[in-house]
Amino acid sequence: MKRTSLLFLFLLLVVFFACNNTTDSISQDGDINVVIKSSEIYEYKTGISGDEESVSIIRQAKHYEISDVVRNADTKYEAVYRYKPKEGFIGTDYVELEERTGSDGASPPTQLELIKISIKVTL
Repeated sequence: MKRTSLLFLFLLLVVFFACNNTTDSISQDGDINVVIKSSEIYEYKTGISGDEESVSIIRQAKHYEISDVVRNADTKYEAVYRYKPKEGFIGTDYVELEERTGSDGASPPTQLELIKISIKVTL
């Protein structure tokens, strides 16, 4: 019985990791490191959806087909950064986002956060 349970757990972990194509990790300094395939679109969900809160790109990626912040009905009005590498690009790209939060509704946002995303593109 114990052997069967271990085998089941192992198979469950294999299936989980096989289905997870995109790898996100956060470094000790808060930077985000991502690995995607050249055919994938990466999305970073900011969790920001308030009317007075915003996300903007302050340092644009260099090797992109898509590199933008979307906030619409498809994202349930959450600001989502999207990245798709330029066709044929393999290597590392980099983008910086600025998140502005902390508004009380009557005043501008009071908190600024810099989000640094390093995107490694593989075959």
